[in-house]
Amino acid sequence: MIIEVELSLCINLFVNAFIIKLTGLFLKERVRYWFFSALFGSVIALASPLLNLSIPVKIVLLLSEAFIMICFSFRFNSFRNFLMICLTFLLTTFIFGGGCYALQNLIGIYPLFIVVIVCSILYFCSKLIVRHQQKICIINNFTYKIRLKDNGNVIDEEGFLDSGNMLYDTITKKPVILINFDVFRKLYKDISYLAILTKTFNKGSIKNAHYIKINSVGSGTSLLVFTVDELYVGEEHSFKNVMIGLSFSGFEKSFGKNVLLHSELI
Repeated sequence: MIIEVELSLCINLFVNAFIIKLTGLFLKERVRYWFFSALFGSVIALASPLLNLSIPVKIVLLLSEAFIMICFSFRFNSFRNFLMICLTFLLTTFIFGGGCYALQNLIGIYPLFIVVIVCSILYFCSKLIVRHQQKICIINNFTYKIRLKDNGNVIDEEGFLDSGNMLYDTITKKPVILINFDVFRKLYKDISYLAILTKTFNKGSIKNAHYIKINSVGSGTSLLVFTVDELYVGEEHSFKNVMIGLSFSGFEKSFGKNVLLHSELI
């Protein structure tokens, strides 16, 4: 019996900790004293069945418990902020409770330690989804509609403003915008991927084409840069004779965009 109570206390502690942590993650709020808050909720959850309370009193007790846990774990500077935290706290509680209920309907009664496994899976899956969504929001906030014009070609793309792109052409001293081969092929349809890699293409067919050195740890590599007639960024910025660099680094896999903009051009 003592072992069963200790196990229930530990499981409740884990689940409450997941609920508090996930609430903070959803709202990007800093969580304080999460262990003591989770421990308080666990003790109340174990003690309440022993008190033989009526259903209305149990509801009041659960709401009071949630209120104290929220006040203990989060800072809030307005009623709206407090209300948002409360609603998110309830949402995460339903996520874990619903997951355990769904598993019970699927396989029937299961050992208590399975609750920890189920809640751990739900927590880490939710964490991955939230971080993925946050990454998408960051990318969208730094994404611009761009238009490249060169030799009569007009190409519309989306460019990501990369603060880490501090590349300048060593000859013209202009900032360099990076594109991948998909965009390059739209500008120069007759130049193949193999010709670029082996450097067997006619440089005279590309305006102001030359290579610049990019130093990396232990070695250096060359980057093909060239000029395009015009670049439009959004509806406010336009530039003439812009330097473009052809990159094979695969940055589009990280940012989901085929163009990396230079901060000097925004």
